[in-house]
Amino acid sequence: MSNTVIIWVVLPIALGLGLILLQKMPKLSTALASLIPLVLALLALIFSESLTLQFLGRRFILADSLTVFGRTIEITADQLRMIALLYTLCFFWNLLGRLFDVSQWSDSLSLVITSLWVSVQFINPFLYSAVIIELIALISVPLLSPRGTPAKAGIIRFLSMQTIAMPLILLSGWMVAGIETSPSAQDLVLRGALLVLTGFILWAGVFPLHSWLPMLTEESHPWTISFLLTIMQISIALFFLKFLNQYAWLRNIKDLDQVLKWVGALCLLSAGVMAVFQRNLSRVLGYLYLAETGYIVLSIASIQQGGLELFILSLLPRSFAFWSLGFALSALRQEMDSDRFDFSDLSGLIWRYPLISILLLASLLNIIGLPLFALFPSKRVIWSLLTGESLLYQLFGSLGLLGMIILFLRLLGVMISPSNSAMQDKQENPIILVPVMLIVLTMVMAGIFPHIFSAPVQDLLVTFQNLLP
Repeated sequence: MSNTVIIWVVLPIALGLGLILLQKMPKLSTALASLIPLVLALLALIFSESLTLQFLGRRFILADSLTVFGRTIEITADQLRMIALLYTLCFFWNLLGRLFDVSQWSDSLSLVITSLWVSVQFINPFLYSAVIIELIALISVPLLSPRGTPAKAGIIRFLSMQTIAMPLILLSGWMVAGIETSPSAQDLVLRGALLVLTGFILWAGVFPLHSWLPMLTEESHPWTISFLLTIMQISIALFFLKFLNQYAWLRNIKDLDQVLKWVGALCLLSAGVMAVFQRNLSRVLGYLYLAETGYIVLSIASIQQGGLELFILSLLPRSFAFWSLGFALSALRQEMDSDRFDFSDLSGLIWRYPLISILLLASLLNIIGLPLFALFPSKRVIWSLLTGESLLYQLFGSLGLLGMIILFLRLLGVMISPSNSAMQDKQENPIILVPVMLIVLTMVMAGIFPHIFSAPVQDLLVTFQNLLP
């Protein structure tokens, strides 16, 4: 047990698989599925300064690596903040999971998936991370597709994209060896960079290979899909930063920052424009993730202008924003007793379910990045950076933002419009007043005092020393 890899990878996988035996005791299973990641996150914070701990007169020293089948997983003290972040996300989603009608596999597989994402960050050689990410995609299927129902188009397309990405990363790993022995071979460098970028584009669902995102969010439970996509988005972004930090040939490619800015701007434009024409709120969730991927890519492209600090600043607010939106959509689905979120079904919604509606609208405003909300500080800086770029970047960013605002106004108009359904007797449970007010207050406080959310993850910068200007 005196090994970081055993504590934060092997043990949680074993415990997650053990929770399968407790499916007939859902309360105990949920309690353990919440307690285990919380304990792991706290332990990661405790050992983040040093892998040595004095307790009750005894000295505990953790080894920082473990070799499995000839492959090494290494987790050092300065990387434990990242692990604490991932297990904190698992804790918050598992904590409320049983409030909604999610998959019976949710407790166990969420812990296993989080552990595998941790291993993705630290396995060497890195190309084996591609195999683990493919395994994560396969393990996610029971969460996305309820038992007894056939796999839908979104899941199949999601698996297809993840599977196509795997050989590209594996091939790039072979090319990296050639680049390191002959760094002046420009053709080899460009081919390796193209394979790496294409693999990450497929993994993250970047425009124009994003079609599985809205399809998957439409087909899946909002609480489950918000967890899977949030932890996936953050983990892939951190993994890409590790690539840039580790390989000088990749980060020194001429005009790489411009390529990334084009990718990010196109994500913002496509997400905003396509969201305007959506008639299903679940599909909108997919385009919100696409837009946030655009903001992440723009932050990475602006590393020399402090983009890495921007990315770190937005980590917790972005996660919290999708957690609150997932909560609002899941509560709405439960209250309406329907998985249909067509705009036509939401007429008069604010009169029937005012608290859930307020949380839903506030969460959308937060993700869009309006003032006083948690994501505004980081997005304001990105918008200001775009004003210093070419007119086309500014146009794409502005149209993307405008599209999201129009989407919000459309949804607001539908929700406040009179409807016969507003006269139904069924009303929402008033017990959710307290959590709704706390969530909205947290959004606003994090926007006014952004250091509250950025301070716990500020030490992540140490992991990417080669990227700091």
